[in-house]
Amino acid sequence: MRLSNQTYDTLKWFVLVVMPSVSVLFQGLGELYSYESTFLVVSTLNLFTAFLGTILQISSNNYHGGGSNGNSSNAY
Repeated sequence: MRLSNQTYDTLKWFVLVVMPSVSVLFQGLGELYSYESTFLVVSTLNLFTAFLGTILQISSNNYHGGGSNGNSSNAY
């Protein structure tokens, strides 16, 4: 599946900014209001965020040639 640059940038912003912010907000509010499942919800959000971030990084590496120059360090 090919994504346009705008779609990729929007997804990247969502994964890097929105999802972690929602996770922190939910954790704070959950603790404030003694919501019993705070840990489960926050852990699920964080795991999903990490998964999507990994997929986006793989997509970015594939788009930029996958680092075929032999250099083991990735420029983010």
